Order: sequence, then structure tokens, then C-alpha cells
Amino acid sequence: MDGWMDGWLFVSGLCRCPSAGGFMFKQWKEKYLVLTMEGSLLVCRDAESPPDQVVALQSNCESIAEGREILDLPRLPPGGRRDCCFALILPQNKFLLLLSDNPDDCMRSSWLHARTPTVNN
Repeated sequence: MDGWMDGWLFVSGLCRCPSAGGFMFKQWKEKYLVLTMEGSLLVCRDAESPPDQVVALQSNCESIAEGREILDLPRLPPGGRRDCCFALILPQNKFLLLLSDNPDDCMRSSWLHARTPTVNN
């Protein structure tokens, strides 16, 4: 799958559930992500699979938060570190959590910022 940038990250979904008084968290799964030239983030099972999820960053991403800014960060997978995590804040109280293997890769989250000029950072 061709894109502006691509690679493997751990991904999880998180949804704020006011009626339950907290968050509903999905398990961390390693996914293949592709950032297109048009500014969409494709979340795929592997490099050959069609996307399971598509996030149009310019229209559907309200902001990007780094791990240290996420107060209610769910338990990370073994070896996961807060400074390697960041979240895409989406509409309707939804979040897409992304976790890299090391802080240097997380710093590359700047490629997300590069494709989201309308996002409030």
C-alpha cells in the first residue's frame, strides 16, 4: 500500500462513555498505518490488507495529544511507555491511541502534524 509515510504501530480505540462514568477501551493491537498524501490515516491489519479504519485528519481529527498529556491513559502493553504514546482526538468523544516502540518513533508523530494543518495543537 503506497502512502506518504507508513509503518507498524500499536493502535487502540477509546470512547468516553458519560453514562457509564468513564471510558470504554479496546485492546491494543499491532496495525499497519499509512498516511496518504491527501491527509488520511489508514489503519490496516497488514501492508496488503484494505483499511479497517480511515481517519480524514483535516476534517475528523480535532487535536493530537502526546502521552504525557493523556490523563486517563489505559494500561499499555508489555514494554509500552507513556512517552511513546499519542492520541488522535476525534469527534463524538472518541480517541485513537497510537503507541510506537520507542520515543524516537513517537517523535515522528510530527508527520501527523504535517498533514493536519487545521488541527489545534
